[in-house]
Order: sequence, then C-alpha cells, then structure tokens
Amino acid sequence: SSYEYGVAMYEASRRNYESETIDYYLLHALSGEEDIRRRFLDNGLLDFLLEERRLGHIRNLGFSFHGGRDGFDYLMSLHEKYHWDFVQIQMNYVDWTHMESKPDARRREANADYLYSELASRNIPVVIMEPLLGGRLADLPDAVMDRLKSREPRLSAASWAFRFCGSYPRILTVLSGMASMDPLIENVETYSHFQPLTDEEKDFLKVIAGLMADYPTVG
Repeated sequence: SSYEYGVAMYEASRRNYESETIDYYLLHALSGEEDIRRRFLDNGLLDFLLEERRLGHIRNLGFSFHGGRDGFDYLMSLHEKYHWDFVQIQMNYVDWTHMESKPDARRREANADYLYSELASRNIPVVIMEPLLGGRLADLPDAVMDRLKSREPRLSAASWAFRFCGSYPRILTVLSGMASMDPLIENVETYSHFQPLTDEEKDFLKVIAGLMADYPTVG
C-alpha cells in the first residue's frame, strides 16, 4: 500500500499499454473508509491519481466495490470531493435483492439494487461485474431452466441475465468472461439487437431469483 509501489504499478500500466492516456483507471476492490484510507488516502496515492486525471493522463477515475452499505455510503460521501467518473459493482438479477440474505456470514455485501440506486441518483456511470454470478446464471439447475424455457424457449439463460443488466439506464458496460467464440457471438447478438426487459419480465426474473437464492447448493 506504499505510494512508491502504487505509482510504479501505474507507470508500468502506461508502458504496457504503450499509451500516454488510460481511459478507465479504477481503485480495485474497495470496501469502505478504512480500506480507502489505508490504501489510497493516507499515503497520498489518490492525490497522485487525481493529478494524473487533471493532466489528462487518466480520462476516467473510479473504483470497484465489495462491501456493505455503510462502506458504500462513505465512498459516496467522497463523490463531491473526488468526482468519481464510474463505479464497478456486482450486479445480476439474483444479487439485485438477495446479496444481503446470503447465509455465508463472511459476505456482508450490499444488495445491487441499493448500490445501483445510489449511483444513479448521482448520475455516476455503472460498470457491472458478475452479470452471470460466476456462470451460475448461464447454467441453471434443470428445474429452474425449465421454468425459464417454458416462458421463452428461444432465449438462453445467459441472455436473460444480460438483458436484466442492460435494462437500467446508468449502465456503462457489462463485463463478461467468455472462454469460446459461441458465448462471445451470443453476447454481442444480445446487445446488438437489445430488447430491454418489460416490467412483467422483471417480475418473472424476481421469481427465478427467488428459486436460485433458495436452491440447495454449496456456497
């Protein structure tokens, strides 16, 4: 968490990209006040990055978040001072309202609907990670998949999840890990001919989310 190490990492990125400018630079995996103070504030590293943004070397400066509501509220309280250009959050139709009820006591992370609403109210663009919940929403249990297919046989489970993420207006981009060409083509097709979810379809996914949240799986 030293200033020197952080600056060296930043400069290495610029050399690797062979670019004078980085379009999106994020503070990785913040959880709240103690975290950002220890890693970026007390050592002056955020001041350095803010100056790089002022000089035009960083076009957009933001952070990715893993934590609870109190931690997020603190980071949002810094927006007026630092003017976050974007924030990356975990968001999918299960974690929209079920994140805080997960049985794993180590995960006290805020629901995605809360995170998104706080960002949207401040007009901060949102980057989404885990739109498929680590792949779980692309490969559903048979009983849940049957429920989805009975509604619309032509659509894949993944396309439902991506349409959910894309249906909210402050979304900047949706990140997805793709291991082969077929998912890449399907994801591009989903967004190239994008159909936002209707309110009724969102209600349908709430039912699917409840089934997934209650499904007996190993955490």
